Parts: sequence; structure tokens; C-alpha cells
Amino acid sequence: MTILSKESHIDLYNQEIEALSLIEEKLEPQHLEKINVEELKHLLHVEISPILTEIRHPVVAEYIFGMAIAHPHAYVRHVLVNVVKEWLPYHSAVESIIKLTQDPDDIVSFKAMDIVAEEKIEQALQFVPRMIGKISERIHFPNKPVGLGAAKVLKTSIELFGTDDPEELRTIEMYFNQNEKLVDRLDVEVELPSELIEEFQRNQEEGMVLIPGGFFTFGLNADEVPDKTFGWTDACPARKVWLPPFFIDKYPVTNEKYDEFVEDVKKNGHRFCHPNEPEEKDHTRNTYWDSRFKLHHPATGIDFYDAYAYARWAGKELPTEYQWEKAARGTDGRIWPWGNEFKKDACNWSYQWSGKEPENLGEWRKEILRINEEYPQTLTRDTKQYDKEDYVSPYGVVGMVGNTWEWTRSDFSTGRAFLPSLANNENQRNKFATLKGGSFISAPGLMFPSFKTKDIPFCRHNEMGIRCVKNIPIHLLRKALGKPITNTAIY
Repeated sequence: MTILSKESHIDLYNQEIEALSLIEEKLEPQHLEKINVEELKHLLHVEISPILTEIRHPVVAEYIFGMAIAHPHAYVRHVLVNVVKEWLPYHSAVESIIKLTQDPDDIVSFKAMDIVAEEKIEQALQFVPRMIGKISERIHFPNKPVGLGAAKVLKTSIELFGTDDPEELRTIEMYFNQNEKLVDRLDVEVELPSELIEEFQRNQEEGMVLIPGGFFTFGLNADEVPDKTFGWTDACPARKVWLPPFFIDKYPVTNEKYDEFVEDVKKNGHRFCHPNEPEEKDHTRNTYWDSRFKLHHPATGIDFYDAYAYARWAGKELPTEYQWEKAARGTDGRIWPWGNEFKKDACNWSYQWSGKEPENLGEWRKEILRINEEYPQTLTRDTKQYDKEDYVSPYGVVGMVGNTWEWTRSDFSTGRAFLPSLANNENQRNKFATLKGGSFISAPGLMFPSFKTKDIPFCRHNEMGIRCVKNIPIHLLRKALGKPITNTAIY
């Protein structure tokens, strides 16, 4: 999908959803019952598949993913798996392929497992191996089940782990169980066609800033952490990370703009919302009734699903934690957006409304617990007042610390894409999304850009906001590369 303006992305959605509705009619079970095998194959392979593979809007593609998972006809699901593959490693395509490995028909599940292995979708490791147990033990000591399905699971898992040596497998399995991921590969440079990058950069949107592709320093070394009051160790160590170019909003999304989105949902439905959001969700921000949160202030009182849906409505995405931090810090390893020393007037934090710089944790907690529906009179502030040369990031991005926490689309535990439909309460995978930047309540130890916190996707606080990015669509990156993306900072 080419990066398009908001109007164009909605026009594209309307055009493609209309075409998809005609295809869905042809795939009605009652219609399929009336045709023979050859007619079915012609319908799927000759008439329908070429249309589906040309779909460009991610939301329309997700309708196809849903058909691939839920259509009652096994052969239809079998064919639609190929469409899902074309969108990898887009996050909802990853979720869908993993779910398809659990399909009851092996013509579907086996194909999905092959794709999982080919594309190195490591998130599948929390689902595929459990069908037969520990892979390291099944190499030489198979247990029940012992048929073709078990052999397929074993083969897929071995290809994901990268070895069939039982000792090595035991070590890797232990690492995966402890860290909820395989080894990070954050510094893999992806050689993209120059024409793809040039086309992307020509589509700069007003109000967004280009962050060039390349390496930057993510995180800090322990001796660089400016404040160790709060849990800071996951901000360490400093690592070299490579990212493709992207655009990011110069300012956070305002309440006024967010409220436009809410009105559109009321009028046109939840067409751009996360497939996993709660049913009958009300996207109205919980600060809507508090007059202290002005229309030109950054939007707050929204959860992950609100932020995700707004970003897609705007034709954008949520940033990854890596994108967010690069936009905030640049490439020279600085601690704060403006340099290596904290500036108390460069952002909106607890000092700005309390008039006190907290001397210790107890004093800070005591002060913020005084906040109620009437005190203080000012909480969030217009971000544009911090649009000063000495306060902005190296790229000119404004207000990246203080004022509001900003939702990202990164899983807190792994740094990979946050996939709430695959949430696992036992090991915490995909249960918490990452937030960055601190808020009007924060002390400095919560605001340095390498610090991160977490929350469940349906939790709302008046400190949580949003800033969006535009990317080269990840499935187009994959297509241009011609092989699986191995840089784990990208997906």
C-alpha cells in the first residue's frame, strides 16, 4: 500500500471493500455446494485469487484474513492462506498465520506451518511446539501423537529454533521460555531499493517529520541513566539498532483531532479499529468531560485500542518503541531530546503544576496523590509552547517527554509487535503494550526517552496519549527484500 493521504486511504478502503463484498457472495457456502471440484478450483485460483492479491488496504486485507480463519470450507481456507502470506510480517497477518497453524484440517494447518518456518515467525513458538511437547525431547523420544501432524510440528519447530541438536535445542528452549523471544537481531541493515525509499519520502504529509533510515543508539548504559528512582534496568544496555526511514507526527494528536475520529466511528462504525478490541467499545476519551483538557491540548484518556484505531483512521500507525526513541534522541546517543542534562522548563512534568521539584520518591507520591477533579487547574498543556530550538529533538519533533505518555505498538516483554489476540497470562507475552515519554504527573526518572512503562490494552488513564507514524508498509519491505525480514526491531 502506497503511503496515501487520509482521504485517499478512505477512498481506497471503500473501493476495495465493495469489491470484497462481491467476492464474499461467490464464496457463500450455499453457492459452493452447487459447483463441482474443477469449478471450485477455477473460481478460487483464476477468478478470485488474482483480485485478492491486489488488495492494498490493510483493513480490507484483515477481512480476508478473517475468511481464511473462519470460512467453513476447508479448501477455501487452504487457498486464502496464500493471501495472508503476501502480507507478512504485517502484525495481523502474523496473528492470522499462527492461528491457521491450529486449523483442524491439515491442508490448511500444514501450509501455515510451512509458511511459519519459511518466514521465521518466532511468535509461533508459543503455540506450535505445545502440540507435541518439548522439541528437544521429541527428537529421539517421540510421544503421542506420533503421526504426520506430529512430524510436521517437529520439523516446523526445528526450523524456527535453527537446530536439530537436542543439547542446543534445550538451551534455546530455555532462553525462549525465560525471555519470551529468540535472540534480538536489532542491528541488521536491510538494503532497500532506492526507488522505494524515494517514493516513500515524496509522500511527506503536513505536520509530520522525516526520520531518515539508518543506525542509532537505543537505550543507555547503566552509568548513563540520569535517574534510578524507578525501575530502569530495561533501559539498558545501549544497543545499536537499524531502522528504515519513517515519518512521525511533529506534535502529539490533539483532543480536537481525536474527537473528530470518535465522531467518525459513531457515524461510520468501527471500520478501522483493532480486530481484537472489546465489543461495543466506546472510543470517547475519558477526559472529554474535564474542562482542564482543552481541545488544543494533546489527547489523553485513551487506551491502546483507541490509539490504534485513531492511527488507522488517520491512515497512519502507532510507532514501535524503537521508532519513538530514535525520533526523540537522534543518532548521537544523547540522554534527553535536547542533550544530556535535564531542563526543568523544557517539558510539562509534576513540577510545572505543583511548583516543587520532588526531593525523594515519598514527596513525589504525596504531591501527585493530591490531584483530584478540581486540583490543579492545569494538567496537560499545549505542546506547541515547547516548540523551541533548545527543547525539541534533533529532528525537530516536539514534546516527546512529559505532558502525556505515548502508546507504541511494541510488546513490553519482547519488543516485537504487540499482538493482544495472542495474549498469554501465564508468561505475560502480548499482555502489555509499551508506553514512552512520561506525563504531566511524572518525575524525571520516568521521562528520559530510554525509559519505558507498560499497560494492558484496555486500560485508560488521563496521562496516556498518542503520536503517529507513517511507514513503508512492512509487507512491501518484505516483498522488496525478497526474503524474510530478520531485523527484529522492524517487526
